[in-house]
Amino acid sequence: MKKKTDTLDKLLEASRDLFSKKWYETVSVAEICREAGVSNGVFYRYFKNKKSIFEYQVDELLTYFEREFNNIRGITAEDRLEKFLDIVIQSGDRHRQHITIFREAQYRFPEFEKRLRKMYIIGLSRVFNREISETEYLFVAGAVRFINIRYIFNSKEYKNEILKNIIINGIFEELEVDFSKVFSEKLEEPDMIECKTSRCKLINAGIKLFGEKGYYNVNIYDITKEAGYAVGTFYIYFNSKEEFLSSIVDIISKNTRRFLSLNSKETLNRLEKELRGIYLFLFFFSHNKSYYEIVREAEFVVNESAKRYYDNFERGYQNNLDSIKIEDKSLIANFLMGFSHYLGIEKLFLENVTDEKVIIKEVSDYFKNGIKE
Repeated sequence: MKKKTDTLDKLLEASRDLFSKKWYETVSVAEICREAGVSNGVFYRYFKNKKSIFEYQVDELLTYFEREFNNIRGITAEDRLEKFLDIVIQSGDRHRQHITIFREAQYRFPEFEKRLRKMYIIGLSRVFNREISETEYLFVAGAVRFINIRYIFNSKEYKNEILKNIIINGIFEELEVDFSKVFSEKLEEPDMIECKTSRCKLINAGIKLFGEKGYYNVNIYDITKEAGYAVGTFYIYFNSKEEFLSSIVDIISKNTRRFLSLNSKETLNRLEKELRGIYLFLFFFSHNKSYYEIVREAEFVVNESAKRYYDNFERGYQNNLDSIKIEDKSLIANFLMGFSHYLGIEKLFLENVTDEKVIIKEVSDYFKNGIKE
């Protein structure tokens, strides 16, 4: 019995190490077996295929959250919220490899994101001792999950006590909101620069193909063929497909920030600007869904480029944050980014949000006053 357990442990350890360092598509059963020091035939005594052992790793993380969230206790909502936040941050310290794997699973297999979402909702229901609305889930869990990912993978330190304060007391000073201005649809598109160079045409081909088929299902030949060039042309500008993806992410970042900047209004107060920014973010990616697909996939393919993408947005937030209750602008920036990020996932991919205007109206109160039991 011990030998059987040891073999399973070796396979799990090897697969966990490989899946957390490499991409799912590039890991094979044979490689897992070599890493574990067992034959290929032994693998199939325990797992049906590569996907099944990948799912096993994801299930271990989901089991952790289910167990810990179900054990949340405390006399007050504040006590229970503190426990909730401890569980999340400890997941990064204890289960970094599993969370790395889940980032890819979240993108490839949406059913896992749906399961984790349900666990977070259960956990927050225990914290506040009542049912949690979609907006409340996004305000707390969306922000907290994003901040934890930034902590784990981008070395963004934060303090749970300050994060708890944001959740309970809100971010912005009491400001009136004119939603007719927030949702004004007189939107200005950035001036389009005519794409004449070979590099530009390759980039456009990459955006089209990566958005339609995904990064792993497109090769360099596909890109050059779409752009109307020979393969050799690609290597004049890019050393690898990874470098090519990084360039695309940088362009998406620039285009997104240009659109947001063009359509922001100086006459709005800071809370109105934030709400309009969320609305514009969703509008932009709803009309450029391939952009969002690419950025999400880039998070586990070219992590440094994804980090740069979010760092650029964080700097923009910090330069424009005022009328706030808390001095930690970096944490506030990532909190707000996290809300928008997960609202985008819920609307564009999981389709749990049908009317984002309702969510934005509701969250305006939480941004001002926080969330209470």
